[in-house]
Amino acid sequence: MMFGVHSRPSKLHQKKLSNLFVSILLLYNGAIQLTAHWQEVNTVSISCMIYPASSTTFASLVATAKPFSAIADCEVPAKADLLFDPGALPKYGGFKRATFGHTSGFTLNRSGSAHVCIKQCWYECKATGARLVYDNPTQVTKLSSEINCLRWASALMGLVYELIAEHVKSKGNPPFNIPTMRFVQTGLAVAEGDHRNTYMIEEVINEAVDGQFVKYIGNGSAIPYTFADRAAAHRSDFLAFCQHVQYSKTKGLAFVGDFQGTYYTCLYMRITS
Repeated sequence: MMFGVHSRPSKLHQKKLSNLFVSILLLYNGAIQLTAHWQEVNTVSISCMIYPASSTTFASLVATAKPFSAIADCEVPAKADLLFDPGALPKYGGFKRATFGHTSGFTLNRSGSAHVCIKQCWYECKATGARLVYDNPTQVTKLSSEINCLRWASALMGLVYELIAEHVKSKGNPPFNIPTMRFVQTGLAVAEGDHRNTYMIEEVINEAVDGQFVKYIGNGSAIPYTFADRAAAHRSDFLAFCQHVQYSKTKGLAFVGDFQGTYYTCLYMRITS
């Protein structure tokens, strides 16, 4: 077996390598600045009235049963700018499409993050097969239904924590951790001006802060997924317990399913009745 002998690079060679490295670094930084500039150029700012979803309880929803309006039944409305790239490819779900942006002068959640997920309802054109968004009055109707579903899901989760609080008050804290979980904050955003484009905005789950995004229970079964990670398995079992409480408290009428989210925040849900 032969071994090669490598001589130490000359000072001239080292200088050339150093200059090459600096050139690559400058090109990389220039590409980043160009990308940021391109994103800034392609971002639109839309002045909107935002109607945050109001918090409520299950007892209140039942006692004041009535048709829901995301505009009339909201928290205090706020004027803000909605910023996003209209040319960005949206992600399509079964009937909603989503893109990401942020708000200026308004935040949905207590963390103060301005990042939002921007959603609109869509349908498939029978003639061309193209995915088209509904007109604005239809958006208000369909998105109001989505926001109302989140309100009911949050209220059903409230039943669980009310029961836990009662038992903790009388029996003391259990010998295990009780997860604190909630649904994302949401609201309706209606653009000002002639077009009055309508969107649903949701707070964005930040995996770097809130933890890995996990699907705990699917929408085809109430049986939780199996996890090797003990913490994830504990949260999954807790959410199954939540379903039992909701089913019992509503006398078998409803429970929340399709739990997906992180350590503290659930994004998706389906109310089964």
